[in-house]
Amino acid sequence: MCDAAIRLAILLGIFFGCLAMIEESIYLAIAVFKVPLLVIVPVGLVVSFLVFVGEMSPVRKGHRYE
Repeated sequence: MCDAAIRLAILLGIFFGCLAMIEESIYLAIAVFKVPLLVIVPVGLVVSFLVFVGEMSPVRKGHRYE
């Protein structure tokens, strides 16, 4: 099998694995913890925003203001 086909298979495996994990976490949040879907989406948006802001902050990049 050529190298490109192996890389494509690995990338597709990672992609569908991530989709399965997201689906399972939503199922657990709704079925097990009884959290409504309207709460899951804003929490996910806030967490992703905080991660993005944390990655962009000057402190994380090593800049110091004096």
